[in-house]
Amino acid sequence: MRNTAGFSLSELMIAMLLSLMIISMALTAFSSLSRSARQTQQLAELQQNAQLISSLFQRELTNIGFWGGRAAPTTAVTSVLPAAPVADCADSVLDSGSFPASGKAFVTLYASLQLNCAPNAIAGSEILQLKRLIGQPTLPAQFRDNRFYFETDWQLSRFVDSNSAKLSTERDYWPYQHLVFYLQQQQLLGQTLPVLMRKRLSRNAAGVAQISTDSILDGVERLHFEFGIDSNSDGQLDYMLSTAQMLPELWQQQSSRIISIRYHILLRARQADPNYINQQQYEMGSQLFVAPADNYRRLLLSSSVFFHNQALQGGA
Repeated sequence: MRNTAGFSLSELMIAMLLSLMIISMALTAFSSLSRSARQTQQLAELQQNAQLISSLFQRELTNIGFWGGRAAPTTAVTSVLPAAPVADCADSVLDSGSFPASGKAFVTLYASLQLNCAPNAIAGSEILQLKRLIGQPTLPAQFRDNRFYFETDWQLSRFVDSNSAKLSTERDYWPYQHLVFYLQQQQLLGQTLPVLMRKRLSRNAAGVAQISTDSILDGVERLHFEFGIDSNSDGQLDYMLSTAQMLPELWQQQSSRIISIRYHILLRARQADPNYINQQQYEMGSQLFVAPADNYRRLLLSSSVFFHNQALQGGA
């Protein structure tokens, strides 16, 4: 008789079992590598966003309190002022908005939980508003049509634009900015993301003042600010107050000065990780943020900026 070549049933079963074990090990290794890659990607994303927003805030906050070194912005009410934007960012009690107004305070730095021009801001996060000059003095011939400028000389000041009368090369003109930073939920690729938003004063094609809105950075979940107070004008920090502790007279610089700001920014990964549960607590100065046991990684960024310019201006 001739022997028939082949595998026995037991040999086939052993081979199949070994194959399944190898496939299982490969899938486990792939899953582990996938989880590690997702974690690495999200941590790198958070670190990159932390660098971006830190650079933004350091750049925008450094010039707070600078008004050309000569004339206070409140003296501009003696001159003809540009018409305020229709949807200006202002507080009816605390602040006049983009430009000074007779009998009202013109506050160049303040934070709040609500603001009229940001009705969809994320609840619980804070809104920061600032007004200041930027850059170097600009000649009238170099004015940009979409900007306002602040004119100064030794005895007066006024807000101007490229269409203003009596512009002179013998005076200094500085680009003027009115900025508002806040957070808002937005839809992106089928998911809801907290986004850092910016509103800013500009001029449209017709030369009319407007408040434009930009999306700055995805994944910013919470903003909280604290302010350093110099209570006796000796240039030294006396105490820190949170936004909720600040009184109108402090924002208006009536008897003390704001000489620094400390910001706490909580960043969140854009994508959820089903293999990760976040139950951490994040200390944001006087506030505590407790992660709601969700699947998002987070990173807390905190830093301070001291103002080295002249005193912030306030009052009527």
